[in-house]
Amino acid sequence: MILDRRFGTGHPKLMHLLGLPEGRALNYKRESISFYNRGDKRRKLRQPIARLMSPHASEAFRQDIKDVVADIISDIPTHTRVDLIEALCDPTPSRVYCYWVGADKGDASYIARTSHTVQQVHTRDPEKTPEIVEAFESLLDYADARIAAAREAPSDNLISDLVRAANNDEFTDDDLRNWVIKLAEANTDNSSHQIASTIIELASRPAIWQRLREDPDAIPIAVNEVMRIHPRSISTSREALEDVEIGGVHIAKGTPVFANIGAAHWDERYYPEPEKFSLERAGQPAHLNFGGGVFSCLGRYAITIEVEEVVRYMTQTFPRIRLDKAEFSHSPMFTNVTDLHATLAPLS
Repeated sequence: MILDRRFGTGHPKLMHLLGLPEGRALNYKRESISFYNRGDKRRKLRQPIARLMSPHASEAFRQDIKDVVADIISDIPTHTRVDLIEALCDPTPSRVYCYWVGADKGDASYIARTSHTVQQVHTRDPEKTPEIVEAFESLLDYADARIAAAREAPSDNLISDLVRAANNDEFTDDDLRNWVIKLAEANTDNSSHQIASTIIELASRPAIWQRLREDPDAIPIAVNEVMRIHPRSISTSREALEDVEIGGVHIAKGTPVFANIGAAHWDERYYPEPEKFSLERAGQPAHLNFGGGVFSCLGRYAITIEVEEVVRYMTQTFPRIRLDKAEFSHSPMFTNVTDLHATLAPLS
């Protein structure tokens, strides 16, 4: 269903359900890629980002991501209980975003806070609409300021590349602003929860933690397995563009549908012993944590690098980690880590 061309985005109905009022926030949503179904417009919006955040291009970010992670972890106190969401999981993606848009790392807390707020659209709770609108309007102003700064002093970063793409008519100035907002919108909230889930899944398995310390080359395999066994995305929403029949079930045009990613990841026809955490799953289907096709997450390679580098630094620096408290909540679409406290013991 994720790849089936008879299904499109369910985002417009989500905004209607929230009762998002007319104004700058709703206009942004209407013009961003979230509202466009399959076709030329969506392809045109995706192409520059797909190029700038391809596997190869994302690898170019790795050293800077390593530097961000090292800087953050060096400030985390040891031998005492630490809130890792506040100290590590939120700052990592938000500081990476600051690097992308040429902002001071002091802006990271604003990016983290705002990303968490705007992602509340997925709660489908109209009571949260006023704060969501306020956060989006703030991001609109922030994006305009960052774009103006990039135009005045171009640099070797993602926002300058986006400005150059707009100058080359690969997309409009409005599309440029929408992408700068979209990267902030989806950045901290999704990445932070995935980093937290990964730490919990790996640190709760001391033998795996030790193996990754001894064999860092196994980290990408371990991260993929975490994203299979406990993905951030439990499901993804679509809307039937026409009358459809899947598995003998009739789905009328306009019906919202959720593809159950979590169930797919635990399907023993594709993942033998799906409840078992295994580093030996070569040749089995890739996880669906980032969706697929024209609706796949364009930042998936960079996000994966962020998670890998956190794991690499944590296992090397803290061979002994004690999880003091780890709690999850689950919505119809997402896994959320609501609490993550740990005590870290360094090498010396």
